[in-house]
Amino acid sequence: MKAIVLLLDGVGDRTFAELGGKTPLEYARTPKLDLLCKRAETGIMVPWRQGVPLGTEMAHFILFGYDPVKYPGRTVIDAQGEGLTIEKGRVYMRTSWAWTEKLNGGFMLRDRFTQELSREEAMELSRALPKEFQGCRFEWVFSYDSHGFLVMEGEDLSSMISDADPFYKDQHVMKIEPFETDDEKAVRTAGIMNRYLLECSRVLYAHEINTRRMAAGMQPANFLMIKWAAEHSSVTPFHRQNGMKGAVLGQSRLMRGLAQMLGMEYIQYDTLETAIETAIEGDWDFVHVHTKAPDEAAHTKNPFNKVKAIEGIDERIGRLAEALEDTLLIVTGDHSTPSGGALIHSGEPVPIMFIGEGLRVDDVENFGERSCAKGSIRMNGTDLIPMILNMTDRAKLCHLRSGPRDILYTPQQVNKLEAE
Repeated sequence: MKAIVLLLDGVGDRTFAELGGKTPLEYARTPKLDLLCKRAETGIMVPWRQGVPLGTEMAHFILFGYDPVKYPGRTVIDAQGEGLTIEKGRVYMRTSWAWTEKLNGGFMLRDRFTQELSREEAMELSRALPKEFQGCRFEWVFSYDSHGFLVMEGEDLSSMISDADPFYKDQHVMKIEPFETDDEKAVRTAGIMNRYLLECSRVLYAHEINTRRMAAGMQPANFLMIKWAAEHSSVTPFHRQNGMKGAVLGQSRLMRGLAQMLGMEYIQYDTLETAIETAIEGDWDFVHVHTKAPDEAAHTKNPFNKVKAIEGIDERIGRLAEALEDTLLIVTGDHSTPSGGALIHSGEPVPIMFIGEGLRVDDVENFGERSCAKGSIRMNGTDLIPMILNMTDRAKLCHLRSGPRDILYTPQQVNKLEAE
């Protein structure tokens, strides 16, 4: 049996007075999702821990059956999604060209992403940055817009350092510190990076590009902001971790990078309709169809935009609304994205429904946060893969030791004892 996950990124939300006290999902007209709901076993899913907001990459790492403690870091996922090779002995950081002002003995962040900065300007600024500094080598790699990567290479380095990026404007750039450790390598790396950023700021504040931009009334790109330090780590491929041949259908560098890191096939789709047809017809055991539309709409902080995005998805789910033979369909989100307020993502649970043969269909008839909370399922994100394995008859008895690794699935092939 094939499992298809239709993942509505950031679908969960809060209630809004302008929506009559409903969430965008509850307010939206979704006849096809509601039709599925009437045939489903429903419930709510806490992506990780109650009240803890997750980013898309961390949420998916958990949903794909991996221990969050072993999460390798956003930067290496992004980097692989953009074609970078992650090499051992290097520390990779996400960067942005930021606008800061010197204030109260620090750097006050005015904009995390310098507006209207061309690629040519970014490349010229990067060429002015130190390439070697205090025994380490540095390389800046362009990503898109104001975004990039900083690759640090040297002896005795660690990625266990905090961010310089405070993530919100009108706060000071943060001092980089060892993160949750007293390890000497982390202490050394943090110290070098603080001094490196100060040297970069000295160069950037005086650079002619920024002088010219300020004279023209434009934002200067006078600080190389860094965050999410990460390094090479070994991650068990998805098929070995979960016993299923997996594919991701998406439209983002992030999902491409995640699929590549986990050894899953990645297919970039043009429309949701074509993605769904590919998922139904493709030769995989597990297919993850990812749409970012609800999340992107929520970031506009207008709940009506999210309503429109959700209704657009409902119009396009095509054959998923039909009874599919030998298929388990799961519809859910990876996290909640509030359409109002200060938070980027929030920690509320998300609705989930399972549609397939032999499931315990409950009485819920509408796909929404509060309606699905009346369903039969209470689960965490870490439960998704075990539940899929169980519902597709792949689950292994917990106490069996089927080989050298503790696995959740019944292996299709075993290491046989060869006869003499």
